[in-house]
Amino acid sequence: MIGIYYVHVPIRMTVVKLRRGGLFAAGPFARKFPAATFHVCDQQYSFPVPLPNAFLGLPPWTQPLPRSSKDGNPFGDDFDFDVLTVKPGPGSYYQDATFVHKPSKTLLLCDALFATTEAPPPILESDPEYVRALLFHARDGPLERVADTPENRRKGWRRIVLLFNFFFPGAATPDLGLKPLLALGPFEPYGWRGWKPFEWKSEAKERRAFEAFAQNGKPTILPIIQIILARGDSGAATAAWVSRVSTWAFDRVVPQHLDAPVDVGPAGFAATFANVGNTRFCDEDVAFLKAAEEGPLKFSVYPSKLTPLRGRGKCDLNEGLFT
Repeated sequence: MIGIYYVHVPIRMTVVKLRRGGLFAAGPFARKFPAATFHVCDQQYSFPVPLPNAFLGLPPWTQPLPRSSKDGNPFGDDFDFDVLTVKPGPGSYYQDATFVHKPSKTLLLCDALFATTEAPPPILESDPEYVRALLFHARDGPLERVADTPENRRKGWRRIVLLFNFFFPGAATPDLGLKPLLALGPFEPYGWRGWKPFEWKSEAKERRAFEAFAQNGKPTILPIIQIILARGDSGAATAAWVSRVSTWAFDRVVPQHLDAPVDVGPAGFAATFANVGNTRFCDEDVAFLKAAEEGPLKFSVYPSKLTPLRGRGKCDLNEGLFT
């Protein structure tokens, strides 16, 4: 779990039993099993400049993963893999290692695709501290104490999703500045003396924005990833990667975040990337990210050869505050 202001972002680790013996697993295993072979993508992301692996906390026995299983496959016949590699700006690369587990017809990837519904991931309901985060964001007033009900847990999760994807969603008004420091001290039940980092304009507007975002679990691309994939020659590299992955046989996808497994095969996977930059999200929700890519982040990314980040249209999220 990582996050700030109780905006928890679950990270999934997938483990696969190999037919030849042993396990295929994610990076955290390397801390407990230093004798295991440890691979990472060959261009680790760091901003604003590339840094050597040692500076990123990777162990000295780290090995670079080939860009494709056609270039060498250390995992035997269980997997094919292909690494999406794009360079969105003059600094670092973005990569997403994509594996197909052939026996189970399961596609494994990191950040390039995701899906969500309003049901909180089980991990967020597994610990009282995580539940407190859901209820923290379910409040409509600074000192409100909401009941721990399934509906309030879903309400808190909807708001967390909008916050960690858009940073400043259209249905919310931030109240940041020095407030976090001034609110330090004895905790109210949810923390920060009752202070709330965001005021939601209405539950109806928040729900409208979430429904546009989630579409009941239909796969999509994270907004910040859409910006990356539209830069410079990234569009061509992404299209080539999608074409290669779409030749594999799979009927479900397990990403590193949010819901899994996602019931989608090669055709649905390709369709998700058909219009990079043109999102189904509300215009008001992508306004902050769009302003950032055209303003303070402009120096760090190449011009878009596709399109600047766009929403589907206005959702009437900007008027009114909760009273």
